[in-house]
Amino acid sequence: MSNQSLATRAVRGAFWTGGGLGVHLIVTLIFFRILNLEDMGYFIWAQRVLVLFQMVGVVGLNDALIKYQDVSRIHFSSAFWACLFVGVALFVGFIASEWLLIIWWGRTPNIAAFFDIAKPMALIIPLASVSGIVKAILARDLRFQSIAISEMVAALIAAMVGIGLLVSGWGIKSAVWNAITREIALLGGLWIAAAWMPSLSFSWAKLKALLPFGFNVSGANLLNNINNNLDKVYFVPVLLGPVAAGLYAFAYQYTMVPLNRASVVLTRVIFPAFSVVQRNNQTLRRGYTRTITAIALLSWPALIGGFIYGREILLLVKGEEMLSALNPLRLLILAGMLKAVGTVVGSVFLAKGKANWSFRWTLVNLIVFVPALYWGVRYGIDGIAAVLSVAAVLFLVVTQILVNRLIDLRMADYFKSFVGPFLTTLWIAVALVAVRSLTDLEPVEALLLGVVVGGIAYAFAVRLFARAFVMRFWRDFRGQ
Repeated sequence: MSNQSLATRAVRGAFWTGGGLGVHLIVTLIFFRILNLEDMGYFIWAQRVLVLFQMVGVVGLNDALIKYQDVSRIHFSSAFWACLFVGVALFVGFIASEWLLIIWWGRTPNIAAFFDIAKPMALIIPLASVSGIVKAILARDLRFQSIAISEMVAALIAAMVGIGLLVSGWGIKSAVWNAITREIALLGGLWIAAAWMPSLSFSWAKLKALLPFGFNVSGANLLNNINNNLDKVYFVPVLLGPVAAGLYAFAYQYTMVPLNRASVVLTRVIFPAFSVVQRNNQTLRRGYTRTITAIALLSWPALIGGFIYGREILLLVKGEEMLSALNPLRLLILAGMLKAVGTVVGSVFLAKGKANWSFRWTLVNLIVFVPALYWGVRYGIDGIAAVLSVAAVLFLVVTQILVNRLIDLRMADYFKSFVGPFLTTLWIAVALVAVRSLTDLEPVEALLLGVVVGGIAYAFAVRLFARAFVMRFWRDFRGQ
């Protein structure tokens, strides 16, 4: 490893890993604008189901390889072959599940449309299973920029394939092959960056040393993903239909998905960094509070802009037919502001060896969440979004209390971390509300004006309320 400081590596890693996500969101926006809502509803439904299979496929071994200090080549090779076996088995099981569902319910239009999209996308399961192990090699060395470049290149290659197929008239299959291409290109890029190949040897003893931690992490991740995706896997698409699923998917895609992806990115960057200093609570506290301040300072202003200009955004994407997603969009933005600052909690649990805490809390959360969603679905996608907003408050409060116990963080110091971001966001909100109320423009013009005014307000607010923090962040990025 180079002599860069831990802070520099973490900050640069977090910065670079946003590129691939940005490309992905732009391409998805193009798909939403051109393809019909029903097809996009089925596509997002398939994506969410396959994410659950991917969670199982990696068995938490990637995090176990990062967590344990004394791992050898045989540990990585054994984990690789285990994940490949599990990934292939899950792929076969997913394909076979179509026949089981047909036997149970018959070949309904929903089942047929879902599997027409999901079956080719199931190739992602074994690919994602093994790419997690290759990422772990790079993450152990804090080579986050290598991971980020691989992700950005993969997103760009996938974008060219997806948009090319869309222009050629492939319809929803262009989105399907965009997703598959991205995973193939990502695995190839990671492999090149890691310059690693698994040996043909396999040690059950080495694998067993990783499995307890891996099972805890995998179980917590799986339950967390079930918890996060119940609305998109069952309640909305099955009980409300594919059009509602498409509307809800858009609202979720541009509020919660960036935060969920950011959570994965931050865990990848911060968990290895926190693991290095896991026994030093003072350093952990400083790193944790700086991280949540940075997240709030970056995400809250953007989210409040989306809240204020939600109507214009929806009209621009697809016209009047999208306005049914306005209330869910705004409710999910409020939930997202809370979830954004809670993304680092998992990294603290993992670094402190408390993956079981995350698992248990997620299980409790799931028990409460299911009946709440059954209540919310009576009110359509508005009710589902309202349940998610309330759940975000509960989740943040409980998990933050647990984190405070782990790293000896006072609640007053926790809230102090948000003074700068809160004042910055409030300043921007006042400016945007004033401009929006004083003008009567078309959606494109209103959004462009909002971006300009919001950007200027952000620059002034940061200078007034968070200048010292931003300067320290910049020094870390430059390695000073």
